[in-house]
Amino acid sequence: MDSHLSSVALVGVASSFADSEFSLLFDNQPEHIAVPRKLKRYMAPAAINSLTATSQALAHISLAERATEVGIYTSQTGYGSPFYSEFSAALPESADSAAQTFKALWSSERVNPFLITNALNNNLLGISGLNWQLNGDACAFIRDQLGAFGALQEAIVAIEAGECQLAIVAVAGNSNDPLAKWLQDTESEVAEEVTNGATTLILASEEWLSKTGHKAIARLSILASGYHLNTEQLNTLIAEYVKPSHFLSYYIESAKGKNRLLADALASCNVANHHLNSYSGSDICPGIVTSVACNLSTLRKQNHSTGVCVNYDQAGFYSFVRIENESL
Repeated sequence: MDSHLSSVALVGVASSFADSEFSLLFDNQPEHIAVPRKLKRYMAPAAINSLTATSQALAHISLAERATEVGIYTSQTGYGSPFYSEFSAALPESADSAAQTFKALWSSERVNPFLITNALNNNLLGISGLNWQLNGDACAFIRDQLGAFGALQEAIVAIEAGECQLAIVAVAGNSNDPLAKWLQDTESEVAEEVTNGATTLILASEEWLSKTGHKAIARLSILASGYHLNTEQLNTLIAEYVKPSHFLSYYIESAKGKNRLLADALASCNVANHHLNSYSGSDICPGIVTSVACNLSTLRKQNHSTGVCVNYDQAGFYSFVRIENESL
């Protein structure tokens, strides 16, 4: 179990999700931004959600500083690409064998020529860096819950180590995209399109706050992370970090068996809470970064001062993050 009780300033946050019960938990849902055509052709489908969320999170922040002062840390949920629609236009109307189909696809000019670029696990990092002309510290994580936590943790470490003054933490994708379901042996219909979600947090150093005069809207602290949490350990963490005055948000992936016991233990806490799994659309882009955005949105709406987020995935990875609301 790791414990990191230092805090880092949060100066921007935004999300971009398809309309659902879950999307209503956020402060706002911005319209997708316009992206130059030259850049758009390199983008995985979820990148537009991420660029939109990042633009919104940066709305009151200038990136006029040297590009090396801005770090970017990303994580992609699901596989992102390819999709059926990227092949369908090139599929032959009739083919007697897999070899004929393969030959038709290989020689067709109607297959997306940027298919490989779109499928790269650092696509989101590259697209974001190009869009904002960044060349500072950067790291791309895959995938899902651990990836989202890794991006957040790496950004905090970079801020504390002086590697950057501002850190963009961007997560995007869909945990239920067709390729993910196929690799999990989950029966599903072939989908030409999937809905994506994205959340971006902007972290800042104390030096940057002093230099620019900006105020933190919240402060984040990583409380704990690790693998294979049992109910006894969970109760110990809750007793240490979750107080009656706090607001608790938790996302327990695949709440069956042991995970169900953990979800029940969190639900029984004597604090105001959100069981994020109970909202339709919450499984699009789950992760600690998205949970932080949800929690902070509620803290602002209900004038709570402190929130705690808990995430737990199917592989047994857990993370606890505390949010101190500075905008009261």
